[in-house]
Amino acid sequence: FFFSSRRRHTRFKCDWSSDVCSSDLTLKSFTHKCTYKNHTCGDKVVLYLKISQKIIKKISYKTEGCLICQASCSIFTNCIKNKNLNTILNFTNLFIHSIFKKKIKLIGHWKKFNFLLKKNYFNRKSCILVPFNALIKLQ
Repeated sequence: FFFSSRRRHTRFKCDWSSDVCSSDLTLKSFTHKCTYKNHTCGDKVVLYLKISQKIIKKISYKTEGCLICQASCSIFTNCIKNKNLNTILNFTNLFIHSIFKKKIKLIGHWKKFNFLLKKNYFNRKSCILVPFNALIKLQ
């Protein structure tokens, strides 16, 4: 099953029967690879990044997990592309520590996470944090 975002024309490949979702093309010439598995629920992500001069030039991912984890990975990768690595790592640390408080104010592209942070999904914060925890491993 393929679907694309109208704005970015990003393609994703999802096999809903096995809960596996990945960006259409896994980077073949990545410079960094991060893996994280949530031991609470079993969600797993592998991030493939091409970083040049501290800028995340390209990113792709492969995730096995729930729909919330898959949505978080998709939003996260769109938010960090073409951004400074140190800035993203600082924001990621702040986000991970702030998510345990009920009030988080997000701006810019990060506002897309507001949907996942609503009451219905707030108890699934460990699923939301999977891509954040993967990227932290670069430190």
